[in-house]
Amino acid sequence: MNFSQIISVRSDDPDAIVQLLVDWDRQQAEADVMGYIGTHVLSDRDEPGHYLIIAEFAAVDPDVSAADEAMRNNERTETQTWARKFREVIQGEPAYSNFDELYRTG
Repeated sequence: MNFSQIISVRSDDPDAIVQLLVDWDRQQAEADVMGYIGTHVLSDRDEPGHYLIIAEFAAVDPDVSAADEAMRNNERTETQTWARKFREVIQGEPAYSNFDELYRTG
């Protein structure tokens, strides 16, 4: 079962958010990804300056769930460094929501 973490943020600089995620993906392509599949960034049409980041994870080890892979990823030094940079381009604190995938097309 896959796992998604949704991060709700406000920012005046969506390009900086996207660039941080591009850099993250590039870094993950060269490292231990711990179940990381990728991200989506969504811009709220009704609330300018509001964005959702959907980070997706899958199980790599049959003994470790995708959600556990994500939590392990959060503890990595690389993730902590990225999070500090991320907080510099958003306003206030991010709001996190965690979801287990029940269905996916295809």
